[in-house]
Formats: sequence, structure tokens, C-alpha cells
Amino acid sequence: MAMQASTTTSPVSTEPGFRADTPGCLPVPRVGVPVHTSATVQGRLAALAQRNGPEQPFALAMAGFPGGTLELKQARAVIDHQAAEASLARLALAYLNHEEAGAVPPPEQTRVIAEAIRQFEQIGMTCARIELTGPVSLALQVVDDHERPLAYDLPLREALCQHTILRANWYFNQLKGVPGLPMVCFDEPFLDALSSPLCPLDWEAGTDMLMRTLGELPPTRALCVAGVPNWAAVLALPAEVVFFDAYEHSAGLIQAASAVAGYLDRGGMLGWGIVPHDEHALGHENAATLLQRFESTVAYLSAAGGINANKIYASALISTSGRLCHLPSDRAAYAAQLCAEVATKLRSVHFLEATTST
Repeated sequence: MAMQASTTTSPVSTEPGFRADTPGCLPVPRVGVPVHTSATVQGRLAALAQRNGPEQPFALAMAGFPGGTLELKQARAVIDHQAAEASLARLALAYLNHEEAGAVPPPEQTRVIAEAIRQFEQIGMTCARIELTGPVSLALQVVDDHERPLAYDLPLREALCQHTILRANWYFNQLKGVPGLPMVCFDEPFLDALSSPLCPLDWEAGTDMLMRTLGELPPTRALCVAGVPNWAAVLALPAEVVFFDAYEHSAGLIQAASAVAGYLDRGGMLGWGIVPHDEHALGHENAATLLQRFESTVAYLSAAGGINANKIYASALISTSGRLCHLPSDRAAYAAQLCAEVATKLRSVHFLEATTST
């Protein structure tokens, strides 16, 4: 089956969802926050902790893929081509029939989800979040038994898309049992590699994969990007929220201010990763310095795109520049706490609605 680009033109669903009743500048750190701190610093917008091997985004996405062997310490998977081919027809049929059972994760992952749902029900969620490695990064990161990335193999790349769509919908439907709105986030740490002439995928092929994967998932859908992506392409995707590294790479967003203006006009939200996820940088920051950095960046973006600054604040979530899984528990908790402190100050200074419990 050939991969086709979606015809979706709007990045944000018109269905009721996360954006419609979410006031701006809420703290939403990326995954990796220890469970015991998650409820206190994220309020009712908590995510799975996803700190250990079986629950990390790569494992949640890839575990159980046909012919796959996971090496979680290296965040790596190797696909046995012959073993995979024996199951590709079954996967394609499950995809065509929208049978999520065709991509149910192995017991290790299903136990993680069941435990998370139990914890979320105790908290009383507004939004339960989960992160999976996205299809572009998987295609570049996962290799076959000849050490070639799956991006080079069209049938396996198609199977990877089908698997990701079914798996993400399965997680979404599990989280629907929790009070509040589910959010499935696709983490794409290698998305900026599409700009390299040595990459087996270009931006057109990569965004086609994301357009299709996001387009077949209900809202609320989020995309997590790293480095300096093609912002015009990213903000045209059907994602209600885009998380990015605002600590190191906000200049690229400012340069794409006109695309940002259009995205916000369509109801999109930006997850500003203003709190560093690097342990060394984290030790040199506090809420006051990060607040100043964020407000300065908003001022530049407002001026560059002719965007009302209040609109930027109202469409912002305060996050970390990347996942926190690699940090010691106390440092991950501190990063989440900084998100909460910066968010509280912003909401007070800029008179943002404060009806959400924290």
C-alpha cells in the first residue's frame, strides 16, 4: 500500500478539546516527572512518568512491532526483515479495518498504562498525557538486520506508519477512560535532520508521514520538536499543541513569526520549553531568570509577526526544553517545579484566567 499525504489543511481540530477550555500559561512539563511530584506541580494536566525502559516513548511506540528486537538502553530497535514480512499483511489488514487490536502493546506496556490510569483516576484529571516517539524519528532510528534505517525501505516504512497509527489510537482509547481529555504527543527528536542532504527523508516525505499519522488520531494531538525544524511545515500539521525548545532555539520560531500568527489564529497552542532539561543549565536558572527570558522572547515574536502579546500568552503552555527521563528524580522534580513557578507568575502578571485547579 503506498503512503499518501493527507489533504488536511487545518492544524487544529474543530471538535471540542484541550484548547477550548484551557487558560494560557499552565505548567505542562514534558514526561519524566516522578509520579509523586506530578500531581502537585502539573495540577490536573499530568503525564505518565515514563522514566523507566518499558514506559519510555520509544518503547511505548515500538514494542511489539513485527520482527522487532528492542535494545532499550540504547533506545534502539532492529527489525528482522524476514520475520517482519510474515506479519506485514496482517498488520495492513488491521490498519484497513481500523482494528487497534492489531497493535496492542506487549504486557510490559499494558501494565504501565493500567497503573497510570489508576493513578490518574485518583488525581481527577483535566488532561492525561502520554508521549510516543513519532514516525519520522522511528524511521530514522530503527534499523533492519542490515543496519539500514527503515526510512530506506518503503514497505517497512509503510508498516511503521500503520503500526504507529494503530498503537497511538489504542493508547488514546485507554486514556479516554480517565476523567478529562487525553493528549497523545509524538516526540520527534530527529525532525530537524530532514534538512540534511544526507537524510533518506526530505521535509516533504517527513511531513507527509506526520500529516497522515496525526490526521488519523483524534484530538488532542501534540507534536514535540527539537532543534530548528522547518516551522512553516510543522505549524501546518494537524496538531493542537506543538512543544519546542524555547530555551536554546526560540530564534527559529521568531523568524517564522508569520506562520506562528496563522497557527495561533487557527486555535493552536505552543508548549514553550523555557525550562532547560540539561542538568548543568538547570542548575544556573531560577524562576526569575526564566520568566525574563520568556517575556523577552514573546516581545520579539510579537513584534516580528504583528501578534498581540496577550494572544501569545493565552496560547502558551510552560514546559521543559525536552524530556526529563534522563535526570535524577530530584532534578526532574525541580524542573517541573520551575515550570509551575514561572507559570504562576505569568498568570498573575498577565491576568490570565485562573480557573484551573493546581
